[in-house]
Amino acid sequence: MKRIVHVITRLEPGGSSENTVSSAAWQAGRGMEVTLVHGPCRGSLPVPAAVSTIELPELAREISPLRDLRAYAALRRIFRELKPDIVHTHTFKAGFLGRLAAAGSGARVAHTPHGHLLYGYYDIPGTRLFLAAEKFAARFTDGFIALTEGEKRESAAAGIGRPEQWAVVHSGVDLPESQPRVPRKELGVPEGRLVIGTAARLEPVKGVEHFVKAAGALKKILGPINPFFLVVGDGPECSRLYGLARAAGIMDDCLFAGFQKDVLPYLSVMDIYVQPSLNEAMGRTVLQAQHMGLPVVASRVCGIPDVVREGETAVLVKAGSPERIAAAVARLARDGELRAAMGRAAAAFARQRDAAGRARFGCEAMNAAIREFYGRLRG
Repeated sequence: MKRIVHVITRLEPGGSSENTVSSAAWQAGRGMEVTLVHGPCRGSLPVPAAVSTIELPELAREISPLRDLRAYAALRRIFRELKPDIVHTHTFKAGFLGRLAAAGSGARVAHTPHGHLLYGYYDIPGTRLFLAAEKFAARFTDGFIALTEGEKRESAAAGIGRPEQWAVVHSGVDLPESQPRVPRKELGVPEGRLVIGTAARLEPVKGVEHFVKAAGALKKILGPINPFFLVVGDGPECSRLYGLARAAGIMDDCLFAGFQKDVLPYLSVMDIYVQPSLNEAMGRTVLQAQHMGLPVVASRVCGIPDVVREGETAVLVKAGSPERIAAAVARLARDGELRAAMGRAAAAFARQRDAAGRARFGCEAMNAAIREFYGRLRG
């Protein structure tokens, strides 16, 4: 196993891109010839010099038959020229085109979806189209990597590949040894308030609207506790969420902090963390919040139950329910001892080590597991 080609649509900041770059760099640092093929993107993540890169202008997230056909042809040429041992595709669009293009190349083909699209993203026709495309591409796939047992279970149950083709490798999240703390005033957060927050891309699947609606209820429910709400992130839902916050009457008790490259300082000023996603393959920020000693309230969807200990580090609720979010948060807000106990358990859980002494959820453990997975593919 000497030559590896990774294919991903965009290298924008986010878990899928960060993990793909991490894997490519790790492999290149161990004597492998690694090429990363990606589409154009403003604000792309930096790629180490040891990794060769090819930008394909035709490789874009949006569906465009003519452009997609050109991207497919370009990928076929790349695979013929490079003759890789492994083609590793990432995310839906690059995964579909890349796997079809790798057919007949002689390479073993691995695919990491970085989360499925079976619910929370599209309407029923869109979901059916996605599922049909994934089932078709599975014919050209030797093995799949899920980020959690939940993602593996739901994907295999939907008929995407065979259960024995799936392996579980957590998304690598490198956590600092300590818990970095930032004074609240530096971030515009008032002192003496109970801070309830979330951090996510502001798009529908992240369910932030349900957090905002729950915040409106919590302002009334908690009364003298006087909560303050913090939303970290940016995206297409931003304007609508501002409108919801105004309608909920919380604008004077809420800070929209925008996109932040490093969310840990913002997590450090929170007392309770909420992850209201409608679908989440794993939930990297859930792990970061636990590392910071925060009790978590999160949706019981896909992979989230695999990265918390329900009842010990987190309270899980039905997705899309502001009422249940509010009830769970209110319980924690009123019980400081419970918050502290869950926070201690959360920090201990996030910092677990594996049998080799590596951080269980870290990038080193992830990349070692991917190398073992490649070995099994090669037989």
